[in-house]
Amino acid sequence: MNGRRHTRLWILVAAASTIVLAAAWLGTYLRAPRLTPELRGRELAENLGCFACHGPGGVGGVPNPGSTEKEIPAWDGGTAMMYVEEESEIAEWILFGRPQRLSGQSGALPDSASADGLPVRMRAYRDLVSVGELADLVAYFKAVAAYDKPPPGPALDGYAVARQSGCFGCHGPGGLLGSTNPRSFKGYIPPWRGPDYSELVRSDDELTQWITEGKIDRFERNRLANHFTRRQLIRMPAYGEMLTEEQLESLMAYIRWLQE
Repeated sequence: MNGRRHTRLWILVAAASTIVLAAAWLGTYLRAPRLTPELRGRELAENLGCFACHGPGGVGGVPNPGSTEKEIPAWDGGTAMMYVEEESEIAEWILFGRPQRLSGQSGALPDSASADGLPVRMRAYRDLVSVGELADLVAYFKAVAAYDKPPPGPALDGYAVARQSGCFGCHGPGGLLGSTNPRSFKGYIPPWRGPDYSELVRSDDELTQWITEGKIDRFERNRLANHFTRRQLIRMPAYGEMLTEEQLESLMAYIRWLQE
């Protein structure tokens, strides 16, 4: 009898341990950010050392004596237009250290380290990144550089409203990158597209409420969601009295355009 009791006890302990571990795994899974290409590209750029030369986040270079501009260019502020004539050249800079039009060669391009005498030279990353990683790096560069074509109509006005209202300070350039937010459910403020955004905004009515009130009814009624939204250090501001109806519609048009 004692043997059977011990066996049952061990079975109960094992089952309880399995449930606890499964719950912990599920909690970790649910709270893990589901990264967009831009966010994966930011992590990759940091791991590859890109920010050592192009500055934190790629928005501030370092001095480079002997170069025409005297520094390694940042990716924002319009400088990308000086170095990238078409989108395919972004990948060429990453893979080969310079675009094909500057190499004077067809086919594979040489590493730019052998092409000039500058103290700091763009390196070739062709042996370090996969096709998918290259696409993520390009997506991140385009977000920081605001390289995409301007959105049409009201969405373009919405971009201006977002920039003037400070939205990009939390949601990142163009609303595409987000930022860290301690004590929030996933630890960051998500960008305006991707699966994490879709969990926060399920309809135009919710988007309107987020912008005007800084909260939504669905989360206010949910104790778990409400726990995190009240504890997080950075909270969504309420812009209801700061935006006209036209500005609100334009801003929503821009966010919807990002989804498309």
